[in-house]
Amino acid sequence: MPHDEPARQREVDGLAPPGYRAAELDRIAAAAADLIGTPIGLVTLIDRDRLTAPGWHGIAFDGLARTQSVCSHGILTPDELLCVPDLQADARFAGLRIAQGTNALRFYAGAPLVTPGGRAFGMLCVFDNAPRPRPDADRCEALRRLAAAAVARMERAAAA
Repeated sequence: MPHDEPARQREVDGLAPPGYRAAELDRIAAAAADLIGTPIGLVTLIDRDRLTAPGWHGIAFDGLARTQSVCSHGILTPDELLCVPDLQADARFAGLRIAQGTNALRFYAGAPLVTPGGRAFGMLCVFDNAPRPRPDADRCEALRRLAAAAVARMERAAAA
């Protein structure tokens, strides 16, 4: 949990009500997947104990327990991209349900969704079923720019 979890949660509550979905966020998730070359892209929100996705591509996503998410680790470092070349080989994630079984997710890259106040409230992330190397610096920067576009979209919706 971030050290400022109550304040972070208030910002999440102000940005997106439960069940929030937006077609523009689906397009951003698809652009992120295309950029990195993965089959799955998500725009996620980290709530008190649940991860939801107001935008997705390549997978129908109805939520996940926060304790079972890779994204919950990504919000701990709002200035950094989280890249995990192989979830099964990383002790932090090898035990997660998503990293096990026939359709296990193996690769993850995510850019934090950050409020103007500097609090991360979710991730723009991509997954693959095969391990992959870290994206190059240009793609990492483009993923950050797409994450900023997702934040701007949610802020516009919250203001409306």
